Amino acid sequence: MKNQSKTTKKSHSNPRIRKQFSETPYIFKGEINTKPSLTVPDLTLSIKQLLTNHSRGITSDVGHNEPMYFDTEIPIIDDITDLDAFRQDIKAREKALSLKIKQENEKHKAEQQKKYNDHQTALKQENEKQKPEKSENL
Repeated sequence: MKNQSKTTKKSHSNPRIRKQFSETPYIFKGEINTKPSLTVPDLTLSIKQLLTNHSRGITSDVGHNEPMYFDTEIPIIDDITDLDAFRQDIKAREKALSLKIKQENEKHKAEQQKKYNDHQTALKQENEKQKPEKSENL
């Protein structure tokens, strides 16, 4: 250890790393909050009040996650052939669904293109109506 270079010593003595027998603890400088407080006084409810409100049917502003239920059941698979058949069925459903999504997207694009073309023709017609006709007598 006597032959260590200065860079080796420096890499091993990182002040952020706390060791079990460190003499000086890592000092956190902290932060200073300069923004005004957004808390509103007297808006807290005790647990007793929350339970009373719940039993009376008074709703609170607390968000609840709703459970999600799916229409397909996951089968209990006893045999590997059943697993293969289930995988093939899932892949077939995925292909059918992706094809349906692709067709709906193409239909939507066609509708949007038709609306765009109709709008462009209407603008051209309005511009033609607004142009004054050239008179031959000047």
